[in-house]
Parts: sequence; C-alpha cells; structure tokens
Amino acid sequence: MSAKDLERQKQSVDNTAKMTQALQTISAIKLGRARNRLDRIRPYTDNMQEMMQDIARGAQSNNPLFVGREEVNTICVCTVTSDRGLAGAFNSQVLRQAMDFVEQQSADIVYLATGRKAVEFFNFRSVNLDEVYTGFSDSPPYEKAQEIGQRLTELFQNEEADEVYLFYQQFRSALSQDPTYIRLLPVAPGYDTGEEEGEEEEEEEGGGNPFEFIPEPDVLIDRLVPRYVETLVFRALVESAAGEHGARMAAMQNATDSANEMSESLTQQINKARQAAITQEIVEIAAAMEALGMMG
Repeated sequence: MSAKDLERQKQSVDNTAKMTQALQTISAIKLGRARNRLDRIRPYTDNMQEMMQDIARGAQSNNPLFVGREEVNTICVCTVTSDRGLAGAFNSQVLRQAMDFVEQQSADIVYLATGRKAVEFFNFRSVNLDEVYTGFSDSPPYEKAQEIGQRLTELFQNEEADEVYLFYQQFRSALSQDPTYIRLLPVAPGYDTGEEEGEEEEEEEGGGNPFEFIPEPDVLIDRLVPRYVETLVFRALVESAAGEHGARMAAMQNATDSANEMSESLTQQINKARQAAITQEIVEIAAAMEALGMMG
C-alpha cells in the first residue's frame, strides 16, 4: 500500500475517532442527568417496596394480585432495552438472560418489549409481541411507565398471564451494569427469602397482625398494586437509561482508544513508506550517477 493510500486510511480513522469521542462526551452528559434522576427516585421506590412487603405480611389476603394462582399456565416476560446501539453488550445481556429464563419454563410465554433493540431481537426470531414500547429509552417519562404498568397489570387481572416478570439492566456505576429481573406479579407475601418468612411467622406468633386496614385489605390491594407495578417499571426504565449511557460512554471510549492506536500504527507505516520511497530515490540517483560516470 502506498503512502497516499495509508494517509487516506489514517484520515478516515481519525474522523472515526473524532466521532466516537463526541459520542462519548454526549453520553457522559446524559449519564450525569440520568444518575441524578435515579438518585431522586430510588428512595421513593425503596419505600414503596418496603410498604408493599409490610402490607403483604399483615393483610392475610387471598387476592390473586398478592398470593397468585394455584396453577401457572402463562408467564409474561417484559424486557427493557435501549432504542439505539453502540452500547457494547448492554442489550444482548438482558435479552440473553430473558431467553435463558424462558427456556427453563414449561408455561406459555407472553412477550412485551421496550426499546427498539428488543423489538428487533424478537422480530428476527419471529416471536409475537403483545405490546411494543419504543422511542423514549434516553429519558423515559413516568407516563410511559404508567402505560406499561397498566398493561402488565391488565394481563394478570384478565388471567392472560399468571406471573409477570420484568428484565432490565440494573445500574451500578458508569462501567458496571447488572442484568437482572424481578417478579412484579403476584406480590406474594412468601416471595421474600426463607429467613424473612421465618421472622414473619415469629412476629405473627408474638403479637398478631399489627395493622388495621381502612379500607379493607382487598380494596387497598386493588388500588396499591397497580401503582406499585408502575413504580417498579419506572425505576427499571430509569435504571436502564443510566446503564445505557454508561455502557455507550465506555464503548465509545474503547472505540476512541482503538482508533487512536490504529492511527498511530498507520502513522508509523506512512513514515516507513516515505522512508522507503526516499531510499529508493537515493538508490536510483546513485545508480544514475554511477552510470553517467561510467559513460564519461
């Protein structure tokens, strides 16, 4: 390859490095906003989960939203991914975990997908999707969480699904996201660890039900559980948004570093090619001078 070809290739690599560096900067800015938003909603969602567990321990209700149904014939799987790529293995990890979970189930599966990457994944595999939600992964609004949560609750209440699971990337840090899933419905009192169940039994034996429910527990459950589902869906969307920006920032950093390394390598090749061309010219000049001397 000639020096000019190498120079054109180096220019292309340098342009790519500029683009990936710009995307890295944009992702870093978006990550900061998403983290601030996540820090604000985490205390609320944590309190909501604690409240639901307290109600679950004290309600002693037979409401299917809490205790579930005797048979699990259909499971709803909702995956949360991004609308855009260039984020490394961010989306594939969630989708792989969801499919591993599905393979272990004997029940029928109903799929919901948020994010274009999940839609593309399932469409490629000819999987029918009950609902699709796209176009907001960068900064998800609560209204979308309400829409998704209402549909998930509706599937359970209409007995179209006996269990509902949500798969998403849990944000740890800019460089770390953990693919995870939670069971949204039913919110069974016994869904905690065995140790907590034991503690619950001890509390009941010691002092009985410490709560007085106004209105009745079933009425309260019917009102609270949909809000609970919406809240956890919203948290998952915001966790995923922060994770997406962190994963893209890291991926673009790696791409920029690789492009810079390639540019340096091409610079060395260009210098060698130029040196080789200069050496060749000197050899040709020397040969020509020697030939002229012999002729003289």
